[in-house]
Amino acid sequence: MPDEADQVPESEATGPATTESLARALRGLDPAYFGLVMSTGIVSIAFRELGVEAVSLPLAAFNVGCYVLLLVLFGARLGRYPDRVLADLRDRERHWGTLTFVVATNTVGVQSLVFFDAVAVAAGLWLTTVVATPLLLYYLFATEVVGPSEVGVSERIDGAFLLVIVCMQSLAVLGGMLADATTAYTDVLLLTSMSYFGSGYVLYFVVVTVVTYRLLDGAVRPDDWTGPYWITMGAAAITTLAGATLGPLLESVAAWEPYAPVVLGVTFLAWAIASWWIPLLLAVDVWKFLTGGVDGRPPVWVLLLPWSRLGFGRRLHVYAPTAWGRVFPMGMYTACTLNLAGVNTFSLLRVVPAYWGWFALLIWVVTLLGTLRAAGRVLFGRRNAAAATVGSTQ
Repeated sequence: MPDEADQVPESEATGPATTESLARALRGLDPAYFGLVMSTGIVSIAFRELGVEAVSLPLAAFNVGCYVLLLVLFGARLGRYPDRVLADLRDRERHWGTLTFVVATNTVGVQSLVFFDAVAVAAGLWLTTVVATPLLLYYLFATEVVGPSEVGVSERIDGAFLLVIVCMQSLAVLGGMLADATTAYTDVLLLTSMSYFGSGYVLYFVVVTVVTYRLLDGAVRPDDWTGPYWITMGAAAITTLAGATLGPLLESVAAWEPYAPVVLGVTFLAWAIASWWIPLLLAVDVWKFLTGGVDGRPPVWVLLLPWSRLGFGRRLHVYAPTAWGRVFPMGMYTACTLNLAGVNTFSLLRVVPAYWGWFALLIWVVTLLGTLRAAGRVLFGRRNAAAATVGSTQ
């Protein structure tokens, strides 16, 4: 799972993976790979809400395994290549991806509650992210403000910047669920969760304005459009999930009860914003996959499912670790709509995720195939991995 700069050279592609190539892959491991855990986790939770345990349970088990594996890989990377870890934190093109660790950890925490009723595990994961989040956020903001830069702020910021909001709201979601699952420290959990919910909600409008300005400032090329731009929708969707989790809970706590109707009202607004983004994001995605790197008429398999380029093809294969930034918002929209529909006022919304959830699962599948192909290039050589890929028709 290397990034483009650290892929195995062609001279090594014909033989088995060497220790040197594996070490190079570990050295170049992209922090954004925790997006795999974010995406798989939320899709499993969404299908749990849909009542499809044949999908949700295997995905939940698979996700926990992926999380442990990534912790081991990144732990090994930190021990062996601390200079590259520090370089990633200073690199404005990659450092926002480190926030995927926080969101992934909170997602696994939610899974621990939903699937395994493991309150202690969820609490431990939440406490870890409560400590890590302020440190990471203040550092990342400081690197954007301090030091010289050849480009303006609007050119440095893309959809990945919205991971700041996703990070905050993931803390609010897990904190709210812990407050509901235990009677200990309820006031502290609610206060912390509401603080992150409110801060993330307000910050969303600030950040999305800058991201939208960047998109509108000049012509957008297919290569400019990446998976993290979907977080414009995903940040609003996880804000909806946080509000739908906290709102009903506030009604049962006397000190917070007056705020419950306000929280539910702004939660519906966040859902409406997320819904508004979807047609635009789908249209630009289709445009990217039908035109980017395509000479003439796209192949039939691309016309049938443009997103199939994430998992299939040779010359037209376009997978990158940041592609998981597209899957998480899709799964999150399913989960947040189901939770909002659980509030009686919004029960009519339940029809939406019944269809959208399966589309999110389909995109998860093709993105996972892209991840496996990236791993295959390291383990078996680029040529062998490409030849073994089912459906490589172009």
